[in-house]
Amino acid sequence: MSETKSQTQKPGGNNFLVDFGPVAIFVAAYHYLRRSNPEGAIFTAAGIFMIAALIALAYSRIKHGKFSGVLLLTTGIIVLTVLLALLFNNPIFFYMKPTVINILFGLGVMGGILFKKNVLKIMMGEAIDLADKAWNTLAIRWGLFFFAMAAINEFVWRTQTEDFWVNFKLFGFLPLTILFTLSQVPFIMKHGKIKGQDG
Repeated sequence: MSETKSQTQKPGGNNFLVDFGPVAIFVAAYHYLRRSNPEGAIFTAAGIFMIAALIALAYSRIKHGKFSGVLLLTTGIIVLTVLLALLFNNPIFFYMKPTVINILFGLGVMGGILFKKNVLKIMMGEAIDLADKAWNTLAIRWGLFFFAMAAINEFVWRTQTEDFWVNFKLFGFLPLTILFTLSQVPFIMKHGKIKGQDG
């Protein structure tokens, strides 16, 4: 049992580091670089972020023996938006990265329902036991959440300072995602169960 638990817990920790590690590195790099180069800090930090994301992708490939489709997509968007920002010397391309990613996630999750390919069930079905109707409800909720996150990002970068947006990438999006995830636990427990809980 203890071995099984450790095997199921480790990937989660690794995934957390892969997903949010590059963001933490970006925020730290931005604030460090801003001391000496306020105007160019965002571009240099974005370049560091891109490299960190590519390293995280390579680590995930080595660790799990394959590329995660979601991670591959997000890394591709990171590389594209950073390169566009550097090429045109315009950080707006980079500011809009979370918007693009969240819209694509929202479309993917909700669109999967139409094609009877529930993305959440495909990704989480081995860990959670739910009826198809409940999976669809959960997918709709997550889709709306992704669209809300895209709207929030647009509001923040268009109305707030660059410093605020940079900090919000880590201290805004992460807590919101955790809180929303936790808010869905009662629904899951009411309509199904987490597999393996009953031993």
